Amino acid sequence: MSKNIIILLFTIGVLASCSKKTPDTPIATVPERLEMSPTTQSIEAGANAQFTLKFFNTLGQPATLPGTINWSSNDNSIATVNQQGIATGVGPGQTAIKATYNTISATALITVVTNNTQLASVMIMPADSVELKLNEMVTLTAIGKNNMGNPISGLSFSWMSNSVSNVEISMGGVATAKAYGTSIISVTALGIQSAPVMAQVIRKGNFSGSGSAGMAKLKIENSILKLQTSSNFSVMTGPPDLRIYLGNNDNDINGAVEVASLTQRSGAQSWNIALPTTITQYRYVIVWCKQFSGTYGVADLGN
Repeated sequence: MSKNIIILLFTIGVLASCSKKTPDTPIATVPERLEMSPTTQSIEAGANAQFTLKFFNTLGQPATLPGTINWSSNDNSIATVNQQGIATGVGPGQTAIKATYNTISATALITVVTNNTQLASVMIMPADSVELKLNEMVTLTAIGKNNMGNPISGLSFSWMSNSVSNVEISMGGVATAKAYGTSIISVTALGIQSAPVMAQVIRKGNFSGSGSAGMAKLKIENSILKLQTSSNFSVMTGPPDLRIYLGNNDNDINGAVEVASLTQRSGAQSWNIALPTTITQYRYVIVWCKQFSGTYGVADLGN
């Protein structure tokens, strides 16, 4: 047999072995949930506002709304809502608009004013979710605006956390990470409450080794443990059958838990992690070639 034929057969054998893949990791399921948008809205009495819904299935993915939604207002003297999610301002004040499907629901706040100079909205800055490491502190700020979007000065703000055991908030807006988990932060002025801001106490670490880059985050969101990669995450394209593990050894997967098959080798990704795994159970996020056994990236989440 010629040397070229031997090389060709060897190459075919390697390619064939690389094309084999062990079964994919089953995707962890989570409870269905609804999200309403916008989370807050302000209108004048007699005006309308449209609220919309997004449904997330048991894989945590957006999906078509599966059935009838029941819409309601907590106070019809302030605002009413029809079964298409259109709210109508009735009288001054703030109330909650609620949408329910089976046993799950979502709410939003609507403020009704009688003139455009009144306080119509209260906002927290930053308005998106806040991520903190354990014992970290961050100062949040609040601002009140009228219905024209102009700031109102001289307001007194009252801060609240729905879970001070996770994130404590001072009356000056200083949030302190006390324990891993999620707290919903809100602020109120003149009886008008802000949209909620999610404050998450997380673990995170940067990937290193074997051409990997980016960050891994472990967090509890909507009572679900999630593992996420940052937008600049990447791992080399060579090795086949890559998996994501959580473990306590940075160079093997003995005693580790397999989270998911790594179907994308770059970019932001998110995986739900099934019980009984907890946020403090494992130190490392490991990119592992399951077919041939080898580490291709490790992120140290710290002790």
